[in-house]
Amino acid sequence: GAERMKYRNRLGWFPLALFLVFLLIFLGGCTPAHTFTGLVFDDLQPVGELAGTTHRGTPFDLAELKGKLVLVFLGYTFCPDVCPTTLLEVAGAMNALAQDDPKGGASLAALFVTIDPERDTVERLAEYLPAFHADITGVVVEPSALEQVKSNFGVYAAKSEAGPSSAAGYLMDHTAGVYVIDRQGNLLALFSHDTPASAMAADLKVLLKR
Repeated sequence: GAERMKYRNRLGWFPLALFLVFLLIFLGGCTPAHTFTGLVFDDLQPVGELAGTTHRGTPFDLAELKGKLVLVFLGYTFCPDVCPTTLLEVAGAMNALAQDDPKGGASLAALFVTIDPERDTVERLAEYLPAFHADITGVVVEPSALEQVKSNFGVYAAKSEAGPSSAAGYLMDHTAGVYVIDRQGNLLALFSHDTPASAMAADLKVLLKR
């Protein structure tokens, strides 16, 4: 009788121990902390005014996108390498989000703001951007306002001479990064231009839930 009671008591603890082990595994595997690839800012600052004309020929104002997370890349269409590869990664991140998190993907907008309005007309942007993603909006800012926009984003851009064999005429030296604007119009995060689409999408999925 005593031996049977001891066995029964030991057996009584077993389901509880099993449950506690399962709980630890479940909680440990379910809530890993996300490590951001991009630089996420703690001190949020308004990014300022950004207005112009879209590649579709319609007026644009960043203020109208409040309520969405906005990706902003400042570049130019004659850029031989960094701009097209960055746009491909942005497009890849947008596609990944649309598949993985359709609701989050619908809360995301993406802008390509030209730093070369002398050559990047509305028509040229309309030819250039659809090759990357239908939902990336090109923006041409008036030259008189562009310096302030570049300053707001901390972007340097200046003409540099192209080689004699180049058909571009001139190139632009410029800082390159993909900025994330939060739903209230503040600068939230920054991706380096070579951030892979998968890493960008993973960060954005978390940022969209904030």
